[in-house]
Amino acid sequence: MNVLLSRKDTVRLLILCELAKNPECNQRDIANKLQLTPQAISEHFKELVNEGLIRTIHKGFYELTKSGEDWMSKALLDIHVFSEELLKKVYSKTIVAIAKEKISRGEEVDYWFEDGFIFAKLNKNGNGIALTVAENGEEVLIKPTGNLVPPSKGEIVVVRVPNVSAGGSRAVELEKLSEIIKNRTKSIVVAIGVEALVTCRKVGIEPIFFGAKEVCIEAAHHGSGVIAVCTENRLDDLLRSLIDEGLKFEIVDVSKN
Repeated sequence: MNVLLSRKDTVRLLILCELAKNPECNQRDIANKLQLTPQAISEHFKELVNEGLIRTIHKGFYELTKSGEDWMSKALLDIHVFSEELLKKVYSKTIVAIAKEKISRGEEVDYWFEDGFIFAKLNKNGNGIALTVAENGEEVLIKPTGNLVPPSKGEIVVVRVPNVSAGGSRAVELEKLSEIIKNRTKSIVVAIGVEALVTCRKVGIEPIFFGAKEVCIEAAHHGSGVIAVCTENRLDDLLRSLIDEGLKFEIVDVSKN
């Protein structure tokens, strides 16, 4: 990482980059941009020419050689790898939230768990600083400056649906299920078992089906409410998993009998 440790190599890289971006610039232009004296920039150019990294086109004007392009590319790659690793470490200590209002970079915010997600809004006495800009409803990157209160476990309502041999979706009071869903608009709906899937579709809901049990558990741990519509023969497995995870639930029977 010589280019970051040596001022000489840093200036060299800046000169080569300027020549690459603007081949028509001359020594004076680069000296002004880098805030170097004419004597200092002249010495740098002499060394670059002697080492074969640039060549003279005519007095005061230069261009990169193949060796110069290779040296510049390697130096830029070293910086890229270094900065990428550093950014990963920096961003590993950040949080992505959903903005509740327009937020500008550098503003203090308050962020919290709600319905399984992390939200943020402006607050001069908050627990984080915004690292990116965001409009209302957009994602925003936050650097924590205080503690985040962990979410309480989400409410789980397990809706029992008869097996197909006992009538399946045809034996369900659809209005009762529809009412349960309407009263919990922020809860996600999962269906475990085909009978449960069909029942949800009959009330106009397309539930999460594949990986439904895992989604139910993860969502509840993040504080999201869950309506788990479950076929009778899959019920014991679901309840055992919820108990093992320390999650509370209530069971509602929507069968007609």
